[in-house]
Amino acid sequence: MSRAFREGVEKNKRIHAPIRRRSWSPVRDLQGLKSRTQTIGSEMGPFVEIPAMVRIENEHWVFERIEEGVLYNLTHKLILHDAQGEKVIGGTTDMRTAMKVAQCMAQKENRIIMIQPI
Repeated sequence: MSRAFREGVEKNKRIHAPIRRRSWSPVRDLQGLKSRTQTIGSEMGPFVEIPAMVRIENEHWVFERIEEGVLYNLTHKLILHDAQGEKVIGGTTDMRTAMKVAQCMAQKENRIIMIQPI
C-alpha cells in the first residue's frame, strides 16, 4: 500500500477537472443593494437630527425605540448652546412641552435652551 502512494496514480487514470476562476466585481454585485438603499432613503425624506433615547438600568445601556408616528408629530427641537457649539438635545410634539423643558433647564442647570420649529 505504501508503494501505491509513493508512486502516485498513473497518468491515464487521473481525473482532470478544470480550475474555475471566480471574478467578483463589488460594484456590479452590489448594484441592487445600492439602488434599493437609495430608493428607501429618498422615500424617508430629509434627515432630522434627533438624538437616540438611551437610559441606564442596572448598569446596562437600554436603547429606546421611537415609533415612526412620533417622529412625524415632532414640531419643535431643543438646542443647547455650549462652548463647543450647538447640540440638539431632543424634540417635542408641542410648544408647551418645549417651554417646560427650557424653563426647567434654565432654573436647575442655569443653561439656555433655544426652541426651534422643525
